[in-house]
Amino acid sequence: MAGSLARGFNRAAPWLVAVLLLATAWVLAERYLDTGGSGGITIVQPEDCDLNAGPCSADHPAGGTLTLAITPRPVPMLQPLELTLELDPAARGNLGEPEALELDLAGVEMYMGFQRPRLEHTGDGRYVGETTLPICTTEAMTWAATVMPAGDADAARVQFRFVTRRSHSDNP
Repeated sequence: MAGSLARGFNRAAPWLVAVLLLATAWVLAERYLDTGGSGGITIVQPEDCDLNAGPCSADHPAGGTLTLAITPRPVPMLQPLELTLELDPAARGNLGEPEALELDLAGVEMYMGFQRPRLEHTGDGRYVGETTLPICTTEAMTWAATVMPAGDADAARVQFRFVTRRSHSDNP
């Protein structure tokens, strides 16, 4: 009896392992792969507006416009960056005027560490802050800059994407 039970388990074990691996791959893909689905978030792609060339604006789904500027330009790595986010009157009406916002900066192609500078309110819907982007081992890196009211990821509705590049003279 025990021998037939062991043989049955030995036949089923590879299938159980395969199902578990498939389920794990599915969960990891859902969590970490960017499928382009916005889930209610407006995404400004580099081909729509290039933050390396100047400020970019996006319509907030609840109404109003957010404009992000990063200087210096083109956006460098390993150098201090000034971040400026402006909300028009309609966006201020929808978001309120919190004393600060956060800008979550995440690498799209690979994890680049936790980058979430705080942008302080300076009046009239203008928020400013500073950060430094780490250098990437690849020649170019796409970043997703997600505006987070009160640092709440669930309240994020606008994301700006931009690409940083390094010249061959830069040493990591």
